[in-house]
Amino acid sequence: MNDQFNWKSFVYNVNSRAIIPIIGNDLSFIKLSADKFEPLESSELIKTQGSMENGKLRINLYKYLSFKLWDIFSKGPLTFKPNINSVTLHLLAENISENDINLAIKNEISNLTIDEIDLEPFIQLTQIGGFDCFINVNYDNFLELAFEKTSRHINKSFNFSIPFPSIDPNERKDAAIPKIYNLMGNITGYNFAVTDEQSLEYLYLLQENTETIAKELFDTISRKNLLLIGSSFPDWFMRFFIRIISKERFKNGVKAKYVACDFTLQDPELKYFLENNATRVIPIGTNIPSDSSELHYNNSIEFIKEMHAQCTKSAEHISTGPQFKEVIFISYSWSDKLLAETFRNEMEKNGLNVFFDDDELKTGDRYNNVIKNYLKDCAYFVPLISQNAIADKNRYVYDKEWRSAIVLDGFKEQSYIRPFIIDDTAAADPRIPEEIRKLNIEKILNMDDLPKVIRKFISENTFTPIE
Repeated sequence: MNDQFNWKSFVYNVNSRAIIPIIGNDLSFIKLSADKFEPLESSELIKTQGSMENGKLRINLYKYLSFKLWDIFSKGPLTFKPNINSVTLHLLAENISENDINLAIKNEISNLTIDEIDLEPFIQLTQIGGFDCFINVNYDNFLELAFEKTSRHINKSFNFSIPFPSIDPNERKDAAIPKIYNLMGNITGYNFAVTDEQSLEYLYLLQENTETIAKELFDTISRKNLLLIGSSFPDWFMRFFIRIISKERFKNGVKAKYVACDFTLQDPELKYFLENNATRVIPIGTNIPSDSSELHYNNSIEFIKEMHAQCTKSAEHISTGPQFKEVIFISYSWSDKLLAETFRNEMEKNGLNVFFDDDELKTGDRYNNVIKNYLKDCAYFVPLISQNAIADKNRYVYDKEWRSAIVLDGFKEQSYIRPFIIDDTAAADPRIPEEIRKLNIEKILNMDDLPKVIRKFISENTFTPIE
């Protein structure tokens, strides 16, 4: 195996959306003031597990939780090296219920303030445009918080959960924005896996492929390479996890597999197995020999920082496509809001300037003060035609927006109406205004084709790039 990591090839794959990051416990750090940890019985030991920075203790969330759980439930001093798995097993042996333990974990994480969470590595991951899907094997919600802080749209997270269903199978997903699969559950969901045994059960049930999330997940990653980042599993679990998620043998597989985890190099047998079975182990850790010629990182957060820098640098040299001046008005029935949002997101991704009215209360004042001006000034009016739109009893979209656009269209040299059918409505349906039926109506049979449809829309119409 070549000693030097090929950043150029790796970044190309990221930008091509060919890699899916699998995020683990190594990335979740918190920053606590003294009043949060000093009252704990093991406060001195806790301090040895983190570092003091600007008067606050920076410590891995799951290390802190192991001490905190012991402090909440146990009756005696710690007599073993604590981690979240071992502490939970000891507490279960002391007849502390699984429900009580999970509730305590949920409370401790939920009560953290945004300033107490180190979101930077998660924010950097959200800023890497090539990552359109994330697998999370944590049960914290730090990745979701990072998306929220950066005001980026994401699909509602898929929270795998035993024994409850993980997702609503009827909920629509937007292919234009990222999605998150919380494979071990999440504190915002019904349940989550804390011990190694519970994690094994989650993975076992996942590979049975009976849950909706399993089909969604495996369809999503069927053609993607894998990047395990900060996911320091035990040896036996790491091998099993990669095999199940990749859905192919280690040897003779077509997917590239990268492991960038804090503690993998501390297990020589695991490292040997991975490197001899078509898996690239990124050198991460503080105990790498000084004579090593390979670039290495102290921890997986450092690797994320470098990956973010490399991808940002690459993006500066790759044209992401122009941004356009012209305004597009999307007109839709409120019942089609999710599909309309998908339209908006895909258009914006391709540089289009979209007016999208997401106010459900279609008042006369709003029409007169806002909508009317956009109808008049927009370059293209895009009605999304559906059974919902033409059968809407309120007829706001039909009578107000469509009729107004038709009137305005009569004063233009060329029509500015660009209709799309988004369901099985026939283009000749008499309920569609005659003036629109006479136009070339594009029918979208599969929303997976939307990126191609939008690119075609841009190429067939006149747009002015912003200098």
